Amino acid sequence: MIHEAHVLALIAAWQPFFNTLNWQEIITNYPPKKCGCGLVYELPNFLDRPNESCAIADMRDLPFAEPHYHPELEIYFVLEGSATLVIGTMAYQVKKGDSIVIPPNKAHFTIPDSNFIIGVINTPPFNANNYVALTESNSQTEFDYQQFKELVNNL
Repeated sequence: MIHEAHVLALIAAWQPFFNTLNWQEIITNYPPKKCGCGLVYELPNFLDRPNESCAIADMRDLPFAEPHYHPELEIYFVLEGSATLVIGTMAYQVKKGDSIVIPPNKAHFTIPDSNFIIGVINTPPFNANNYVALTESNSQTEFDYQQFKELVNNL
């Protein structure tokens, strides 16, 4: 169960950090990991907040980020560009300055523009072993494969 006060506290803590972050400078100190969400730079927890992890995801070279889910609550802070972000079956248009909450175990994928960069906070900390890519509809995570194919085919 997600507590709204907890989510609001996470956003209030991290939004000022991401608003002042020079992400291009920060990522030079960390090697990227290539995954279905583009190049991901796993960063230290700069705010030293317990039970949270921090990363930058560079989706500039992706036509789309693969549909997936994981048990961690995830918050995206849009640092550059814009995108269509689909959470469950709901599509959202996001742009620089937006923050987006993705509930645990909820399918999500992104169709970025050519300059989409996000800061990502996970709680509990992201664990790659919990990441599940989706290749067919899944009612438990609210993933509609047909919706995904239609959106991707319109690129």
